[in-house]
Amino acid sequence: MDFEEIVIPTERLAVPALAAGEGPIVVCWHGFPDHPASFGPLAERLVAAGRRVVAPFLRGHHPSTFDQMPFGDGLTLAVDAAAVNAALSDGPLDVIGHDIGAGVAGRLAAIRPDLVRRVITMSVPPPAALRNIFADPAQQQRFFYLFMFQVPGVAESLLNDTLIDYLWRTWSPGLEVPEYVRAMYADPKVKANALKLYRANFDRALHDPELAELARVSEKPAEVPMLVLAGAEDGCITPENYADAAAGLAAGSRVEIVADAGHFLQLDRPDEVAALALGWLR
Repeated sequence: MDFEEIVIPTERLAVPALAAGEGPIVVCWHGFPDHPASFGPLAERLVAAGRRVVAPFLRGHHPSTFDQMPFGDGLTLAVDAAAVNAALSDGPLDVIGHDIGAGVAGRLAAIRPDLVRRVITMSVPPPAALRNIFADPAQQQRFFYLFMFQVPGVAESLLNDTLIDYLWRTWSPGLEVPEYVRAMYADPKVKANALKLYRANFDRALHDPELAELARVSEKPAEVPMLVLAGAEDGCITPENYADAAAGLAAGSRVEIVADAGHFLQLDRPDEVAALALGWLR
């Protein structure tokens, strides 16, 4: 997919993004360890169907925002996403989120339902159902990196190509790490900002106090129906963790397990994911 790099001026910050196509906008948020370009195969199919795809870089994951990440909480990213939608359109937009981006999309729908039309999340259960998976010791083991990232010094030294290779190979068996992902995470500032996102799960000092009131809403089920996609072969968050996802979703939502797909299902099975996405966005 031939993306152009654009900058979206918002009320919060200038957000760099990859974009392609013409037509109704679909905003796509990436996760970890990943890059907006991983939406390329899905974007190609959405563009062919008459959509414009805009895939922003998460705050702190592009040189222009390296030094603009004092906080790492999920609400900071969700409010960024709200600002992006408001800057791109006078009306609600379709949103797709993968991994950390799934949390962005889910929380955006919860705090600003007026800014979203249709929502698709991939590879992570909805925020309102997410806490339940931490009760499973096997899932805690799969989340070893999340706990390792809390240890200063250790995390910085171990967040390297070897770990990224292991995560991609384990999460989506048979999938190679793209060079654009390697290049992104080779930068120490990207590593520091990615670690900040994970440390904010435990460190309240990394939560923006000005957004505290929104936390009353952000972790509750959004009133907007969502399509939740998961890979049947996902080695990060396995399919059984979606059994209770309905408790965190609005009426009319749907959970689909994509056969023969791992965590990066938009790369593993782009045809199937595009068909599901286009059906939902219609």
